[in-house]
Amino acid sequence: MRWLRRLWPRTLFGQLLLIMVSGTLVVQLMSSSIWFDVRFAQVLEAPIRLMAARSAPLIAQAGCHAQGIQAPAHYRVRCADAVPATGVDERRGRRRAELLLQQALEYELGHAQQVRLLHVQLTDQQGHPIVWRSLFGLRTAQAHIQFAVALPDGHWLSIDGQELQGWSGESAWVLISDYLLRVYALRIVAVLVVCLIAVRLCLRPLRRLADAARGLGSNLEQPALALDGPEEVRQAAQAFNAMQQRLIAMVNDKAYFLAAVSHDLRTPLTRMRLRLERLPDDEQRERLRQNITQMDDMIGQVLDYLRTGEQQNLQLVDLDRLVARLCADLASTAEPLPVHGQGGSLRADALLLQRCLQNLVVNALRYAKQVSLSLQATAGGVYIHIDDRGPGIAPGLLNTVTDPFVRGEGSRNQGSGGYGLGLSIAQRIASSHGGELLLHNREGGGLRVSVFLPTASREA
Repeated sequence: MRWLRRLWPRTLFGQLLLIMVSGTLVVQLMSSSIWFDVRFAQVLEAPIRLMAARSAPLIAQAGCHAQGIQAPAHYRVRCADAVPATGVDERRGRRRAELLLQQALEYELGHAQQVRLLHVQLTDQQGHPIVWRSLFGLRTAQAHIQFAVALPDGHWLSIDGQELQGWSGESAWVLISDYLLRVYALRIVAVLVVCLIAVRLCLRPLRRLADAARGLGSNLEQPALALDGPEEVRQAAQAFNAMQQRLIAMVNDKAYFLAAVSHDLRTPLTRMRLRLERLPDDEQRERLRQNITQMDDMIGQVLDYLRTGEQQNLQLVDLDRLVARLCADLASTAEPLPVHGQGGSLRADALLLQRCLQNLVVNALRYAKQVSLSLQATAGGVYIHIDDRGPGIAPGLLNTVTDPFVRGEGSRNQGSGGYGLGLSIAQRIASSHGGELLLHNREGGGLRVSVFLPTASREA
């Protein structure tokens, strides 16, 4: 069973093609059994008609006392007082052959004639029956036919003769190849074309559904799926659209709740600052002031993270100028922040894009050294690379470090790290522009953080 599972195609097109081709072959074999039932008489048609034409003169002149009847080669003629006895043969092919012989003799003689088919068989040159082989053309067959005709004087004229099976004169293998090509090969090709058309028509809405499902992770607000295609696909698209709306509602509720709580927390924090001024102990007052500042900063980052998902204010942005201005503001004597390459212009939210790059550059300056930036324009979009020489990120954290509140640096010291939202905000901004945030550890130590913005955002 395992090897059968391995042979079973994984794609819908492969499965449908296998089912259709196998079904076509089975149906063809079943229809061949019906074809064989009538083929026996069809193979004998030419020999019977030829034998009727050659026997008609013998019957017309024959009387059992007539002398000098000249029978053709491979024919034997004799008279009998009664119809010769025959075995019971109820095969449908034999009945058809007898009916064909009656019709052929009636045509040759010009009147109906009582005929009794005594024996009919296809044989080879040695007289061995080769019915199946003759049907498939592997040998040249001979028709051995014996029949009796009632004469006016009451006797029966028995004619026993042999005629070659009707044939085209071509090689048997040529005819078999032609038969297999027309009946099987062309039919399988036709089934393949039908399957290809059917699968393309049926899979088109399924592919749209799969693309929409893949894009849902990066763009929850993407347009709803069109309700077209087969009924099952329309139901799936309708269920997907309903699921998307529920997800949007859940995310919005969560974001509104978190934003409301974060915003409302600033009111008691303000009151706490005012009350701190009345404390007599300067040391305790300073500690509490630091705690309140940290809480306020955390709330500010949470609000920034939530605001990055809001509607963008797209405008034409000169990337080279934006990056150069950002590096000039953050550069120092120890870290001059050199910039290489050119990215050109694209449509983006300048404020969000600047916040994204600022978070990444500040993050690199905080943990590493020798920070540099480079812009790379490609056919698919623009890459903004931020390279550094620092500790990098553990390989096990590369896929999760961009999640909210996940940090690559282990300590919770505000002086050495933030709250785990900087990379999350950067990724959210890149995704909102249809791009992505990529992180790779560099050879020799350090990290490369790349912001990719797709070509669709670039200036035409």
